[in-house]
Amino acid sequence: MRIAVVGAGVVGLATATELLDRGHEVRCYEADTPMAARSVGDTRIFRLLHQRPELVDWAARARERWRAWGERAGRPLVGDEGAVVGGDIGPWTAAMSAAGAPFEVTDTRPELPAAAPGGPFLLDPGGGVVRAADTGRFLLDVVGAALVGEAVADLRVSGGLVEVASTTGTATFDAAVVAAGAGTAGLAAPLGVAVPDALVHHHRFTFPLRDPARVPPAWIDRSASWRPGFGSYGQLAGPGRWAIGAHADQLDESWESGREAVELRSRQLVTAYVQEYVTGALPEVVETVYCAAPPGLGDGVSAAVAGPVVVVWGDNLFKFAPVLGAALADAALDRELPAALRVAAGG
Repeated sequence: MRIAVVGAGVVGLATATELLDRGHEVRCYEADTPMAARSVGDTRIFRLLHQRPELVDWAARARERWRAWGERAGRPLVGDEGAVVGGDIGPWTAAMSAAGAPFEVTDTRPELPAAAPGGPFLLDPGGGVVRAADTGRFLLDVVGAALVGEAVADLRVSGGLVEVASTTGTATFDAAVVAAGAGTAGLAAPLGVAVPDALVHHHRFTFPLRDPARVPPAWIDRSASWRPGFGSYGQLAGPGRWAIGAHADQLDESWESGREAVELRSRQLVTAYVQEYVTGALPEVVETVYCAAPPGLGDGVSAAVAGPVVVVWGDNLFKFAPVLGAALADAALDRELPAALRVAAGG
C-alpha cells in the first residue's frame, strides 16, 4: 500500500518506520525540522507509572519495543534510572496494582536532587530516561528518503483514497496517518474529526546538578511540598544536567499571554523552585526547551478513523512511540482502530 504520514515528530516517524518495516511505500511529510515542536529536546521520561491500568499495560508493551529499537540503533534508547512519583500517589498505586506492574511504596526519600522531597513515594523500577535526540537520529536514519520537507495544506477523501495537497502539489495515497501535533486539528476538522485545538506555551528548563556524577531517577513531584498547587516533572537531560517542567495554579501559560511573557514567568517560578527546593541543582538555567502543548489532556492518547485517514492526538505520547506507531500502522492498513489502541484511549 501507499501511505502518507503527516508529521515527523516521534509519533509520525515511529509510524513511518513501522510501515516501512512491513514493506509499504511511505511518504512522511514535515513542514519544519523533524523531531522539533513537541518532540524537541535531548530526553523524556519513560515510566510504567500511570493513573489507568490500561496505560500501565501499554507502557509495558512500549518498554519491550524500546528495547528492540535500541538493539537496532546499536545503543539503549531508554535508561534504567527508574522513575518516582512523590505526594498524591493513590491513583498511581491503584493503577500499577491493577496492571500487576512492579513497584514499591516507601516513605524513605529516594536519591532525588532535593534535600527534603515530599512523599510518600511510589518507585517504578521500569522507568528511566528516554534518549529523545538519539531516538530521533535512529528513526530518521530508518525513514531516510521517505521523509519529504513539505507542508500539508489539506486532505481530501475521494473514491476511498486520500488526496494530500502539499506545497508542491497533490499526491494520492491508499491511506494517511495524521500525527501533526498543533497542526492536527486543522487537518482533521474537514474530515469530521474534532481534535482539541487550544494550546498553551510550555517550557522546560535545564539546570546543572551540583554533583555531576549523580544519576537520580526521573521524578514527578505531586507533593505540593514547595507551594500549594505546584507540581513538576524532572529528569536527567544529560550527564550532570537536570531538566524541570512545572504546572502550577499560579502560572498562566495561556496562549493569549504570548510566548515571551510565559517563558519569563515560567523561568522565574522554576528557578525559585530550584533555589529553594531542588537544592541538588544550581539555580542557573543552561537550556530552555519550548513546546506548544494542549492543556488538560494529561496522559494518554486519542485517535479516530475517517475512512482511509487515521488521526492521532494526545499528551505525553513520546514514551508510547514504538507501540503507538505500530497501532497507527495497523489502523491505516485496516481502516479501523485496533483493540489495543481503543483500550489505551479509554474507548
